[in-house]
Amino acid sequence: MMLLAVVTVMAVLFFGLSGRSGDDALLLPASSTTLAQAATSAPAVPTAAAAAGPDDATAADTDDGTLVAVTTTVGVVEATLPPEPLGTLAPIEGLGVPTLDAASSVSTVGIDRIMFGMTLHDAQVAAGSRFTPITPMGHCFLVVPEAGQAGLAFWVVAGTVERVDVDTRTITTRSGAGIGDTEDRIREMFGERIHTTALPDGSGNLLAYIPRDVADATYRVMFLSNGLQIIRMWAGRLPWAEELGGCPG
Repeated sequence: MMLLAVVTVMAVLFFGLSGRSGDDALLLPASSTTLAQAATSAPAVPTAAAAAGPDDATAADTDDGTLVAVTTTVGVVEATLPPEPLGTLAPIEGLGVPTLDAASSVSTVGIDRIMFGMTLHDAQVAAGSRFTPITPMGHCFLVVPEAGQAGLAFWVVAGTVERVDVDTRTITTRSGAGIGDTEDRIREMFGERIHTTALPDGSGNLLAYIPRDVADATYRVMFLSNGLQIIRMWAGRLPWAEELGGCPG
C-alpha cells in the first residue's frame, strides 16, 4: 500500500507539471516569416473607394494579391472669366430707353440719332445707353453700347464719334444693303456711287459708297467682301472710314 501511494504521488506530480490545457498554451513570439505568411493568406478588405463601385473607383489586384483601389481623376472645368475692364466712362444720368435696335439703319452720316462728329457724351444720350470701352482708351478707341442692339462698335477719336462698325446681318443701310449681300447686288443698288478696290492681301475687295452731295463728301459707307459676299460693313468720316488696320491708339 505504501509503495502504491508513492507511485501515485509521483505520477500526479509528473503529469501535473508537464501537462497544459489549451487555455494555458505557451505563447512564442511570431517570426517575421510567420507574419508575412499571415498577411498574405488573410483576405483583402476592400477600401471605401473600391466598395463605392466602378463609377467611383477601379479595383486592381497587385502581384502580391493585395487589393488596391485605383481612383480615377476627375477633370475640373475652368470657368471662362470676363476680360479685364479697359476703362470706364463718366456716368450719365437720365439716358432713357435704348434707341438702337433691330430696326436701326446706317447712313453716310451716322446710325439713327447718333451722328458722326458728336461728342461721346451726346452720342450716349442719343443711343439711350452708356458706352463701354473695348480697346484701351487713348486718342482713338472703340466702345460698344451697354444696352440695345448688339453687333455695333463706335470709334471715338479725340472725344468725338467718327465711325460705326457693323458685325451683324440685322443692321443694314437705309436702302437695305448689308452683310451677306453679294458684290453684284451692292453695285446694282448704288451704281456708279460704288468704287471698288482690291484688298492688299488679295482676300477680297473693299466697296466704298461715295455720296453725291458735296456736303457729304467726307463721309463713306464701306462694304468689305471676300470676293463674292459682303462680310463686314461700316460707315464714318474720313480718314477713319478708310482705315483697315483698326483704330490707331
